[in-house]
Amino acid sequence: MEPYDALDAIDPFAAATRAFDRLKGALAGPESTELSHHELEDLVGLQGRELLRLLFQGHLDLREKREREQIRQTADRVVRGADGQIRPHREVGHSRLLACVFGTVTVTRTAWRGKGQTSVHPADAELSLPAHLHSHGLRRLAVLEAVRGSYDQAKEAIDRSCGKVLGKRQAEQLVVAAAADIDAFYQHKIPLPSAAATALVLQVDGKGIVMVRR
Repeated sequence: MEPYDALDAIDPFAAATRAFDRLKGALAGPESTELSHHELEDLVGLQGRELLRLLFQGHLDLREKREREQIRQTADRVVRGADGQIRPHREVGHSRLLACVFGTVTVTRTAWRGKGQTSVHPADAELSLPAHLHSHGLRRLAVLEAVRGSYDQAKEAIDRSCGKVLGKRQAEQLVVAAAADIDAFYQHKIPLPSAAATALVLQVDGKGIVMVRR
């Protein structure tokens, strides 16, 4: 995982830029001409995924930086929780992890707090973050891979494309959670019983019927 330095505090995408330069250098160097196509695939796949993760991380860091700037410009901002109560105090630098299809990133944002009240993170709503660790994209991928075979096969497929971001038991839990609303969905689709006054409408389209002339 790419370490951070002082430059990253100025440019959130500094780490991604360094990763791109390393990958570009590896592909442009004389050693790369001795690699077979599948070795090049492995090189670009592995370092390319890390580059995408760092780009994602850089964007999240940029949003956190802009959130702080916005708070300084709007010192009288009022933030309320789902209970309608005002959260009068704010604390910057609250972090949480997010496992996504590129790897694991850190989301840092401002928390608004009140005595005896749960913290509110407006940035979480703006990002539509899940309540738990795994992103919506990773959840969707877990379901798509699980329906093709076993959970072991699903985990192996996710490891190949995303790295070590999801365990077998976690994959099982994500699939079960995704199916939680299926019964309610089909119950909602059951039509209401028809009464005697209910109109029955039929539409008939004869287009495409071959006519035999006699």
